[in-house]
Amino acid sequence: MTKRTLYIIIALLFFLDIAAFIVYFLGNSNSDGKSPIEYVLRDSVAREMADTIPDNVVKDKFDTIAHDISFLSFDRMKVEGNMVPMTSKIKIKFVWPLSINNFDKLDDLHHELLSRISMANRNSLDNTLDYLLNHPEFARPSTNFTRTSSVDNMDEINHTKQFYRIFPYISTNYLLEMVVLVEKFDGAALTRNMNIVHYDRVHHNVISINKIFDMSHIDDILALVNQGIESEKLSGNHDNWHEVNVLPTEFLLGRKSVVFYFADGAMAPRGTGLHEISVPNAELEPYFTSYYSEMLANDTHFVSYQFLTL
Repeated sequence: MTKRTLYIIIALLFFLDIAAFIVYFLGNSNSDGKSPIEYVLRDSVAREMADTIPDNVVKDKFDTIAHDISFLSFDRMKVEGNMVPMTSKIKIKFVWPLSINNFDKLDDLHHELLSRISMANRNSLDNTLDYLLNHPEFARPSTNFTRTSSVDNMDEINHTKQFYRIFPYISTNYLLEMVVLVEKFDGAALTRNMNIVHYDRVHHNVISINKIFDMSHIDDILALVNQGIESEKLSGNHDNWHEVNVLPTEFLLGRKSVVFYFADGAMAPRGTGLHEISVPNAELEPYFTSYYSEMLANDTHFVSYQFLTL
């Protein structure tokens, strides 16, 4: 066998392996099929990263939970001179963590996720679902309602919507980031709140903001965020943005940058929705904690999952 033939065979094997990984990833990163869903970090380097278990390439297991329910209130409201019934729609879709890196005692993570959905009955998944599915929010307060078939005209002022999503978005050797998205339409306006929960896949604990940033330098971090806002304004893309005085607590930790998310009205006129500013890790590096700096330096594998749709 010539060297040229050998090189061709090696190249073919390499591309076949890459193709197999792409097929596997597409089949697992946004699945609505049978539960549980299994996400996996396959990079061989990941095996050497864990310091609490011998093999860090362990499938993260998730269960898919979905509900789509409509409600009819027997109380009525006046719309264009007519008394009409009120309806409400609740949609829930959770990609719920069952096991992270071969660890299934996830009470802390579960509690944190549920606390971002509802302050009531967050002590368990079942209690939270029971609460959400039995407390529709109508255009006017009402406790006199029943479940009904799906309603088509859900954009009228007598119709409301409550949509809840929980799903993984970024996973690395050390880090799992999960998004909690709550959207509500009250008949007049849509509100959208997004929360991000950070979880240490190796040490099995929820990560707070002060584990990521040295909070003694919060003014320096805020200055970088405001520089990003000013840069966007100068580009002509967002003339109505303004500087902020408070560092947002919601952010995604990316491979090359941190993306900060601002609630509606925080850095732009109310009613314009959520906004984001990306700050490069290279600029934030002096203000990272040693804990996160070490994590970032050793993380060699990033997986970004598709945004979960309802």
